[in-house]
Amino acid sequence: MQVVRNTIIISDLSNWMDEKILLVNREYQRSSGLWPLNARSYFIDTIINGFPFPKITIRQIVDLRTRKSVREIIDGQQRLTTINDFLNDKFQLTRVSSQYTDCYFSDLDKELRNHFLSYEVSVDTVVSGTEEEVLEIFRRINSYTLPLNEPEKRHASYQGNFKWFILEMLKFYSPMFESYKILNTRQLSRMEDAEIITELIQLLDLGILTRSNPKLNDIYKRYDTSFKPRTDYERKLAETLNYIKIDLSDVCAAHVLKKYSIYSLFSALAYNRWGLPGVDSINIGGLTPDNVFSEDSNIATQNILELFGAVENDDERGRFSEFVKVNKRATGNLESRLIRHKWLLAALQNRITDIQV
Repeated sequence: MQVVRNTIIISDLSNWMDEKILLVNREYQRSSGLWPLNARSYFIDTIINGFPFPKITIRQIVDLRTRKSVREIIDGQQRLTTINDFLNDKFQLTRVSSQYTDCYFSDLDKELRNHFLSYEVSVDTVVSGTEEEVLEIFRRINSYTLPLNEPEKRHASYQGNFKWFILEMLKFYSPMFESYKILNTRQLSRMEDAEIITELIQLLDLGILTRSNPKLNDIYKRYDTSFKPRTDYERKLAETLNYIKIDLSDVCAAHVLKKYSIYSLFSALAYNRWGLPGVDSINIGGLTPDNVFSEDSNIATQNILELFGAVENDDERGRFSEFVKVNKRATGNLESRLIRHKWLLAALQNRITDIQV
């Protein structure tokens, strides 16, 4: 068996498919169906913007009857089929391609069409491989992938409105999570930023809850076909995270925020500004919304840094002992989240000395 590694431009691959000299071998494919339209649009947008995608693997064989070479797709059926269908104007791009929404290939300007057709695809061509060798290649391709974590499973399972909304939000807020060390590069690569945004939207939708993968799955399911609160939630998400980034910039710069604490700071800010569903003031020290994020962001910053300073110093005997303790134990249960919410809300309202433990 010989494997030839090279690049082939899209126009050549598409011509091969149209001329039936590049074929799909269903035995090697996990699914015969097409990707959903949003997924197809996102992939085409990847090419239009010049981003790379995983290599294609094909097998080259000689048809003894015609004495011509025929190529079979071992890995990459969905990608190549999507490319060819787009070139043949079989679908329009959806809003997940923000610059080219509703465009067919023929709607793109000449320069962009040329750019698309000349895009170089990385291809491994298996020459003189037996059936057993080709099947082993396919098995090995599929065995190298890391097991999917929960956010990756959600984004593999759902292709509707909510999934693409989350991906759109990541363009704006993932850099913030990385810059302020809320997440590291590996966590970002495993879609933990998507999980944060999902939990923040869940906060606006249902209030403070115990962290639960089934409940996070449920919000994807409920808003898969229709996401009516999108405009309201997108506005509140933007206003709150921008307030954290700009008005509480010293808190961000101190690198004290983690996954669990950005959740609680967001919940405190959103509650103080708009209130949250199901959050009873009785459970958070009697504190009620002020209808602003904070009356004085400088004082709020000092108070928040004082709270996290106690955590950093492991001060379990001081006046913030309750806050310190819930930052050391299970961070995703309802009790811990309500306690952190209460203290951070008190910090925003400059009432941390009023909290009774």
